[in-house]
Amino acid sequence: MDIFNRNRERNPDDHFSNLMFGRKAEPEQEDSKVDYMQLMENVETLMGLYSQYKPTIDKINLNPLISKFLKKE
Repeated sequence: MDIFNRNRERNPDDHFSNLMFGRKAEPEQEDSKVDYMQLMENVETLMGLYSQYKPTIDKINLNPLISKFLKKE
C-alpha cells in the first residue's frame, strides 16, 4: 500500500478519515455557455485599439511590458 496516495483513494464511509481530513467537496459542474460572436467582437475591438495606439506605444517604449504579457510560456 502506497502511504502517499492513501488520501486520494479513501472510502467516503471511512469515518476516521472524514473526521481528520474532512470530506472532499463534490466539484460543481456548470454548463458554461460562451457567446462566441460576442467574444470575437471583443477581440476585434481590442486588436483595433491596439493597432490604433501602437505608434504611441512604440514612442514611449512599452514593448517590453506588453511582450511580457503576450509571451507564450
